[in-house]
Formats: sequence, structure tokens, C-alpha cells
Amino acid sequence: APVESPEFLTAFGPSVDGVVIGGRSLSDDIDDLHVMPPGSGPIHFHNFLNLNNPTFRKSMVAKMSRYDLLIGMVRLEAYFSFTAEDVQYGIESDRKARIMRTFVKNTYRYHLSEILATVVNEYTDWERPVQHPSNIRDETMDALSDALVVAPLVHTADLHSPTRNTGSYMYVFDYQTRLGDYPQKQGCIHGEELPYVFGAPLVSSMMHFPRNFTKTEIQLSEATLDYWTNFVKTGNPNQGTDIDLPLGIRLERQKIKNIDWVTYDRT
Repeated sequence: APVESPEFLTAFGPSVDGVVIGGRSLSDDIDDLHVMPPGSGPIHFHNFLNLNNPTFRKSMVAKMSRYDLLIGMVRLEAYFSFTAEDVQYGIESDRKARIMRTFVKNTYRYHLSEILATVVNEYTDWERPVQHPSNIRDETMDALSDALVVAPLVHTADLHSPTRNTGSYMYVFDYQTRLGDYPQKQGCIHGEELPYVFGAPLVSSMMHFPRNFTKTEIQLSEATLDYWTNFVKTGNPNQGTDIDLPLGIRLERQKIKNIDWVTYDRT
């Protein structure tokens, strides 16, 4: 049977990735971390994976510091949380309120009223006394995108960036394919960067992706591939390995090399 989860929450639990959560049993990791003193009662998994726990936080950061990190996001990460009708016509304020209440209820445990009031205040254009449904939809999309994707990614980068021996890099992909599958007015949505990551504009056809790309989009895909492959090879998107390319391609890529991708700085 399909695994069902509350709205805005994942149906998957934490995975044993060998980085944040080691490959041994959970009880062994807990014993090593001394999350709770002996005799203090049962240890719950959600307590073990709580970043507010100083011991777990320190251990997690130590494990992360062994690896370079590349994090990316797009303009609208929560696009697919809305129906096609929502996207076309917008939503009313009462639907926005229901979405926000459901999100806060399913995501947080304490101070729900205060959190809800803060989110609504932050993602409401108070300069417009009467709002169009499309504006309400955009505000709600922004709120969910920031809460579900952007904030966790920024938090991860904040934890990783102070480590001295590794590099932390972040990007925001905000280009929308000219002849893509989604409305241009929305901005780049979740998954729209994938054709450029996998090089779809550089080949005649690739399943699931658009087939008609402009010259600019071809160059964008080349740049994206360069940065990603450089990072995979060296841990730094600016540093790749020298390969013999035709003169025209070398000149185009030289323009890209003049753009230095700086490391993430939490300040």
C-alpha cells in the first residue's frame, strides 16, 4: 500500500547515508554521542535528530566537514503543491489561510499561533488593501518554497560553511526555458534546471525534456555542466581538468571561466 504522510511532510524517514547518520545501528550512534545520560528514560528518534541538541549538532557538523557541498534551489520550489486551476486563476485568501494553518500544524510542535501569525505577516503585501487571487497565490507559493526548501538548504549551508577544510557553494537557478512546459510569468519552478544539468540542450533529443532550445540556452547548459563536473572532480566549481576542445568552444568557455563562483558566506 502507498505510504501516506501529512501534507507538506515527506513519507520517507532519515536515511543511513554514512555522513550525517552512520552506517551502524541507531543505538550504537546514540551510545557514542551520549545524547541522554544513563537512567534519564527512553531515547526517542526525533530527539536524536534534533539540531537543538548540542551533542548531535557537533557530531553532525564534524561528519559533514569531511565533504565539499554544492547546494542549489530555484525560484518556485513549491509550484507542484498547487493545482493547475490554482496556477491559472489564483487562490482566495481563505484558501491561503487554510494552507498556512495546515503547514504550521503539520510542521511545528510549539508556539503554533505565533509562528502562523509571523508567516502570514511576512508573506502578505500590506500595501495592497485588495489583493488579486494571483497575488495571493504567489505569496503562498513563496512562503511554502522558502519554508520547505530554501530555509533548510540555507540552514545546511550555515552549518557546513564554517568548516575550514571544505568548500560550501550555493546557487539559485532562475532561468526559465523559453519554449518550456510552464507559464513564463511564474519564474523558474522546481525541476526546470534539470535539462541544463543533464545537457539536454546539447543533444538532439532527450526524453522528458523540451527539444527546442535557443543558442543562449545551449551555452547556459554548457556552463552548468562545467560548474557541476568541476565540482564533482575537484570539489570546486571553478577548477576543472584541462581537456582539448575546438577553438570556438574554448573561446565560449573562457567567458565562463572569468566568472568566479565564490564560496558560501553565511554573513
